[in-house]
Amino acid sequence: MSNSRTTIIVVALAVLLVAAPILALAESGSARFVVTRTLYVGDTEIKAGQYDVKWESSSSEATVTFAFIGKPGGVTVNGKIEQVDKKYDYNSMGIGKDAAGREVIKQLQFSGKKIRIVFE
Repeated sequence: MSNSRTTIIVVALAVLLVAAPILALAESGSARFVVTRTLYVGDTEIKAGQYDVKWESSSSEATVTFAFIGKPGGVTVNGKIEQVDKKYDYNSMGIGKDAAGREVIKQLQFSGKKIRIVFE
């Protein structure tokens, strides 16, 4: 009987070890961002304005919605969640240029979170 119990415990621990990284990335949340000029996320245009940014994920992939504050709908794009070592102090955007020379949002960082969402 103790061999059975030991086997069950070992199997349960193995399942938890495999599932833990996936569960750590399973997250949803929201934050406010101000966009001061037209930017792009991939081929999607994000116009200047104040946005509620919401994200949902069940793996390292995230669905991110940029919606003007107080307005329904919005623009939905896909990103990838990356873990970081320490919590961010404030919400911020990493902005760069794409091959066409357009300014693009490369990543979003969230106040109080140990994640960032990266866009390709």
